[in-house]
Amino acid sequence: MKPAAFVVVVAAALACGPGGAFAAEATADTTAAPAVRAAPAPREFRLAAPVSPTLATVMSPVFPGWGQLYADNGWRGVLAFGVEMFYWSRLLMYDRKAERLLDWRDATDNDAVRDFYWAQAEEYRELARDNAWWSAGAMFIMALDAYVGAHLHRFEHDPVPVPSNWDPGDVPQPIELPAAGRPAGAATLGWSATF
Repeated sequence: MKPAAFVVVVAAALACGPGGAFAAEATADTTAAPAVRAAPAPREFRLAAPVSPTLATVMSPVFPGWGQLYADNGWRGVLAFGVEMFYWSRLLMYDRKAERLLDWRDATDNDAVRDFYWAQAEEYRELARDNAWWSAGAMFIMALDAYVGAHLHRFEHDPVPVPSNWDPGDVPQPIELPAAGRPAGAATLGWSATF
């Protein structure tokens, strides 16, 4: 190790130690050059433990997008939350419109108007039921997505073990072409079977 590098390492160790320069900054000389701290190592915010697909599937319907966030799929979690909020807000909107029309129906004495308000309220109730079904279908797809996402958690980071040396041993190979005996550039098809 070079002497200059050794001095820097020792100075950094003394500065960062319990009685170092950073511990007593208030009493340090302000005219001296400031000490430089080493940058902290970047942290990885991924889960160390494997992700449970069952837990991700259960978490997704409890709070839309939670299962996707648990499986480390942030944008899918935001999309799931947005889709569910769209259907739930429309469901509530149509239900409130139906309730308002039924209140107006009860407030009037005209039979033709009462029938009109009742028909409109039934139309809005049907739209609310449709949005409830669409919401349930979207929630099923989200739970399925959370399940698959949990199974594929860290798929791109974990290498698949591939043997570097393949020795088939006594197993016959399906196609063995002789190196000699065929013209250069000719295509050869072979078939081999053992019974």
